Amino acid sequence: MGKYILASTSPRRHELIGLTGYTFETAGPNVDETMNTSLEIEARIIDVARRKVEAVAKKYLMEDTILACDTAVVYDDIVLGKPESKDEAGQMMRALAGRSHRVITGCVLKKGNTIKEFYEDAEVTFSKIQENEIETYLETEEFYGKAGGYAVQGYAARFVTRLNGDYYSVMGLPVSRVYRELLFQRM
Repeated sequence: MGKYILASTSPRRHELIGLTGYTFETAGPNVDETMNTSLEIEARIIDVARRKVEAVAKKYLMEDTILACDTAVVYDDIVLGKPESKDEAGQMMRALAGRSHRVITGCVLKKGNTIKEFYEDAEVTFSKIQENEIETYLETEEFYGKAGGYAVQGYAARFVTRLNGDYYSVMGLPVSRVYRELLFQRM
């Protein structure tokens, strides 16, 4: 039996994978996360996760199981990744304020030549947010490294009025689905 490898350096994903009951090592994938816009939105996200798995798989044995995830925030068919600046994070928060958006986490599991791809999502609704609230939020710098510029489990929780779907997917790793895939696929 091989090892379980999480292709991520995210402390949040590392913490969440522990909830599955499986023991994972972590390995940082060094890949271009630019999305292929010729694909459907869900496929774009899974494509990035696939690149992460492939990059990390080169360093491990065929019997090892490798998991990679990628998360994006989508509103009006616009995909929001991780903001590169405070200004970009502010633009994202203004766009999401007072409306619903979708958070999608795509996952790829690989063991040997067996690959399983899937995604989970949720609809998240933000309250209306005043400009001074956005400025205060940006001062927390929580937005760095977060799809859509926020962490649902962090300071942005004060803006979330409704979440319909997989909560852990919004955090970046759909715990229940990953657990079931590992359990029933015998990966």
